[in-house]
Amino acid sequence: MSESAKLDVMLVDPSLFTPPYDAALTQGLVANGIAPMWMTRPTRRADRQELPLPLTDPFFYRRTDEASWIPDKLKPVAKGIAHFAGLVKLLAKVRRHKPDVVHFQWIVVPPLDVIAMALIRRWCPLVLTVHDTVPYNGQKMSWLQRFGHDTPMKCAHQLIVHTRSGRQALLDRGVPEHKITVIPHGPLQLSVPAPPARATRDPRWTVLLFGEIKPYKGLDLLIEAVGSLPVEVRHELRVIVAGRPRMDMAPLVERIAELGLQEQFDIRPRRLSEEEMAAVFAEADSFVFPYRQIDASGVYFLVKGLGKWLIASRVGIFAEDMHEGVDGALIASEDIAELARELQDGITRRPQRAPVPVADSWTAIGRSTRQLYLQAIAEHRGGQRVGDERSADA
Repeated sequence: MSESAKLDVMLVDPSLFTPPYDAALTQGLVANGIAPMWMTRPTRRADRQELPLPLTDPFFYRRTDEASWIPDKLKPVAKGIAHFAGLVKLLAKVRRHKPDVVHFQWIVVPPLDVIAMALIRRWCPLVLTVHDTVPYNGQKMSWLQRFGHDTPMKCAHQLIVHTRSGRQALLDRGVPEHKITVIPHGPLQLSVPAPPARATRDPRWTVLLFGEIKPYKGLDLLIEAVGSLPVEVRHELRVIVAGRPRMDMAPLVERIAELGLQEQFDIRPRRLSEEEMAAVFAEADSFVFPYRQIDASGVYFLVKGLGKWLIASRVGIFAEDMHEGVDGALIASEDIAELARELQDGITRRPQRAPVPVADSWTAIGRSTRQLYLQAIAEHRGGQRVGDERSADA
C-alpha cells in the first residue's frame, strides 16, 4: 500500500470513555488521508455530541446504556450481555466492510474483548492504544484483571503509548520492543468559552483537583497535606474537588471532618457539564495532581494551556512534559510533606503563569498514527517494516 493511499479505519471505543480525545484524534486522522469510523455507544442525553455524526456508528448498548428500568444489581450483567451483543455486531461489520485497520482505544470486558480481537487480527491489522500502561494505575488487582490487561496487548499487532515511561513499563512487562510506538497525547480544549470574570471572588488561594475521583489520584494525600498546614496558613486555602466518584467517598469525608477541614474543602461529587467545567476552571488559581501513578492525563492536557500554576507528582506525563518552576512544581509521589510545602508556597507567593497558546499538534499525531497503521498493514501481510522509527514525536 502506498504512503499516500486513503485508509479506512474502524476505531473502537464502546463506552465512549474519552470523547474529547477521540474527537481531536479524528481531526488529525482526517488531515492525513484517513477515513475513520467510530464504533461507540449513543451519545447520552446530558452529553455534547463531540464526534462528527457521519463518522460514528453508535450501536453498542443502544437499548441498555440509559435504561432506567434495569435494577441496579442487574446493570453489570445487562452491560455484559449488551457488550457481547455489540462485539458480535462489530465482528459482522469488520467482515462486511473489510477496513484497512481496526484500532481499539479501550478494553471494556476483557474476556469478551480478547475473543473478538483474536478473530479480528486474523482478518485485518489490529492496533491497541494502551492509555494506562501500569494496570489499574498501580491498584491491587486479581489474576483475572491482570489477564484483562496483558492479553489484549498480545492480540494487537501494534501498540500505542503516550509517554516514554509508558513504553518502558510495557518493556518491563515483557512486551516486544518492535510492537510499541510512542505517540504523544495532544492538547484538549473545552468547546465553551470561559465565563466573564466575577466582580467578587473568594480571596483564598484556590486549588482544584478535577476529574473522576479514583484512589490513584491521591485525594487522601491532599487531605493529609492540607491538614498538616499551620492553622493560619490553612485559612488562606480553598480546595475544590470536582468529579464523579469512582470510589467510596465516606472515609475521605470523615477524615476531612476529623481534621477540621470543612471550611477548606468544597467537594462536588458529580460529572460536570462543559459550562460547569469552564466555570470551575475560572475559579481555580492552581491545579493539583497528587497522583500515585499515571501515564497520560486528559485533565492535564485540558488545563495546561490555561496559565494556572500546577502542582503534580513527578510521574508519567507530568515528569516528561512539565517545566519545573515555570509551569509549576513537581513533587515526589505520595510525599505528603512536600505536597504541603508546595501548597504553602502557593498560598504565600500566589504564583502565576501567563496563558500559553495551545499548539495544534493533532495533525502531526495523525501523521504518526498513519505511519503506524501502514506498519501494522505491512506486518499483517507478512511484509517488511515501514520505516525504522519506533518513537514518534508529534
